[in-house]
Amino acid sequence: MPDQRPRLSTRDLLGPTAIFFGALLIAVAVAVGPLLGDTLRKVPLDIDQTWVADGSDGTQLLDRCSLDAPRARVVAGAVQQHRRILAVRPANARVVTLQAGTALGVEHYLIDGREVTPKQACAEATINATVDRVTLDRATAAPTGSSEIQYSDQRPAVPVPDRRGYTYVLPFGFRTGGAQYFDPSTRRTLPMRAVGTETVDGRQATHFVIDVPDTDLAVAQQDPPFGSAQEPRAVIRKPAAWFGTFPGVSPTEELVATLHHRATRDLYVDRATGVILSERAQIHETYRFAADVTARSPELAGYGLTNIETTLASDPQTVRDAAREATRRGRPVTVVTRAVPITGGVAGVVLLGTGWWLLRRRSREAGAGGFEPESGPISDPDETERSTDR
Repeated sequence: MPDQRPRLSTRDLLGPTAIFFGALLIAVAVAVGPLLGDTLRKVPLDIDQTWVADGSDGTQLLDRCSLDAPRARVVAGAVQQHRRILAVRPANARVVTLQAGTALGVEHYLIDGREVTPKQACAEATINATVDRVTLDRATAAPTGSSEIQYSDQRPAVPVPDRRGYTYVLPFGFRTGGAQYFDPSTRRTLPMRAVGTETVDGRQATHFVIDVPDTDLAVAQQDPPFGSAQEPRAVIRKPAAWFGTFPGVSPTEELVATLHHRATRDLYVDRATGVILSERAQIHETYRFAADVTARSPELAGYGLTNIETTLASDPQTVRDAAREATRRGRPVTVVTRAVPITGGVAGVVLLGTGWWLLRRRSREAGAGGFEPESGPISDPDETERSTDR
């Protein structure tokens, strides 16, 4: 006769089932962070940011109306910078292309104590504008070699195949040591000095300082394949009298001055996501004569005509928007690398403990006679054998 063994009841399966699912949850909790976390720690494909920076009080500007006047004039005024950063093609799981359009414009001039708009003053409101296009590795936020900058809508873009350094975003979990910044105006790669940590709109940010050295933009923005591809404002050709009075120089002699740019940039970068939360830039631009001209007299060598001198700082709305963007980018990473592992780990431990307790309980019940076989008569083995022989 087949062996009559007791069948497992639902109560018998509760313990092993709890242990199985507890171990599964713990395994998921351990693996989900490393497996999915890196896939989320990337520059997103849906970037669309608008930046506004206001110029400081006491901003000095070259009066654009004086470009057609007998003499150059520097006046006080107010400026504002606008920037829009968009993610465009090519973009995929590995790379993303950012297109940043930046324009610095005059809000008003102060002429004879009155606020005069550029239109009223016969001048163009835009001081300078660039379109910067760069393809980044989404994991490292480093340029991949595909980059170009356009300094004028009437001139072709300048390719920058050797571009290195961050400009508009840093990677998740960036390192402060050895970080580099690429400055689109001068096309220089410069060190980023971490000088401390600050709280910006409730988020912890690393404060970087970048010193942009004096650079002749007429030289820095040249690109041999395209000839004169720099900004139109980078070079001014005017009679000497327009610049001033110089001993030994005829007032009608044409002199060439090139635009020199230097700046100090402060970036406040979200420590968790690499989002730039706030930015400040002290900008100094002056027109100076070339070496062959300055060699003629000390007055020419020491001459400098201010184009703009100001400090640009992100406005409060820009800072708030950047902080919200950092929160949006960081939330999925936090959920996957912290919330899910902690929740899964705790639930797994609870299930393991419950399963072990259930098994011990059933074991004690079985040892105390708690197991009851199926009801019905029990056959005598000897009687069964005799019936078979007959």
